[in-house]
Amino acid sequence: MLFARLNRAYVFFCWFILGSMWPPPAVTWAAEKPSVAATKVSQIVAHRGAATTHPENTLAAFREAIRVGATATECDVRTSKDGKLFLLHDSTLDRTSNGKGIATQLPLAELKKLDAGTWFNPRYRQERIPTLAEALGLCRGKIDLLLDLKEQGQGYAEQVAGEVRRFGDPRKTIVGVRSVEQARLFRRLLPEARQLGLVPNPESIDSFAKAGVEMIRLWPRWLDDKTLVPRVKKAQVKLHLNGTTGLSDEVQKLLPYGPDSISADDPNQLIRTLKKIASGG
Repeated sequence: MLFARLNRAYVFFCWFILGSMWPPPAVTWAAEKPSVAATKVSQIVAHRGAATTHPENTLAAFREAIRVGATATECDVRTSKDGKLFLLHDSTLDRTSNGKGIATQLPLAELKKLDAGTWFNPRYRQERIPTLAEALGLCRGKIDLLLDLKEQGQGYAEQVAGEVRRFGDPRKTIVGVRSVEQARLFRRLLPEARQLGLVPNPESIDSFAKAGVEMIRLWPRWLDDKTLVPRVKKAQVKLHLNGTTGLSDEVQKLLPYGPDSISADDPNQLIRTLKKIASGG
């Protein structure tokens, strides 16, 4: 009799506890204090190099990123008509060179004839569209190189991995993967490299994490959904947030989410801002 009563009491207790938890509690996270969060940003990414002060995706922009102390510089990798890897963000040449039309429809020799600096400032008229090999050689031993892969496919991946091994340092390379398949492919081809999951939508966070990426990029516009940062943390991957200016008002909005990595077009400004916030300024 006593056992039966205790059993009923236990059943009632479980029912009460489970009932009190329905609907399930929302996933939340405790916002980081900005001065503390600023000290935890371990990766400062120069977006397309120091693109505020130098023509983007050029060796000059990468040199400046190295000079100011960024820990990584990002670049965009495409394939020329004759199968060479070069760096350009846009699919067309019009915005950042004196060329016109689809960039991948020209052979590398023609791309190399173009002026990739005057559009930004005449003093950079000697800048040319760099190859991936040139960027890898410049950055090797000085700064991490984050590759934003603008193409998919086995052949493209094998060529990128081959050039990283030949001209760069796989351990100091971050591969920006845009699909789960691409993440798995590069994990086989370049296992020493780290991976940043450039997830196409928030629903992809878990699948990219399961594919083995070390970090997930969330767009600031997604952060209104308060469940996303906890999902990234629960997946035990790091968080990257995109910035642009590196100014205090922008960075102050990003830091409460506890990012491990932040990018900016002006890495020098971002570095100064983080130091100021960390010191309580």
